[in-house]
Amino acid sequence: MTKQVKFILLSIVVLFLVYLGYSVYTASQSDTVTFSKFDINSTASKNIKVEILHDKGITPSPEGGVIFYVKDKEGTEKKVSLGKELPNSGDYSKKVTLTGHLHSDHFHATDAVFD
Repeated sequence: MTKQVKFILLSIVVLFLVYLGYSVYTASQSDTVTFSKFDINSTASKNIKVEILHDKGITPSPEGGVIFYVKDKEGTEKKVSLGKELPNSGDYSKKVTLTGHLHSDHFHATDAVFD
């Protein structure tokens, strides 16, 4: 093999490793977006990992499901309307990953996974 072929192969391997590292990094950050990254005009569901504000309570929603308050990693507080009942365990951790979309006055969650 000539030096030029070795250099080309090494360049391809390095570029692949950079791409792989970037992909892993962005995948790990996908559930840690903040409310500022949501578009209130979009109904596309995204994941967001937030802290539950237990001091504001968890109340039943008139439409079914529950309403509670959360805070993202930037400190933005939002009311959450979850369209289903919470698990019966009653032991809800401080962190939750929500799937849903943002309205102007609340976050509409279709799913919640408690950590």
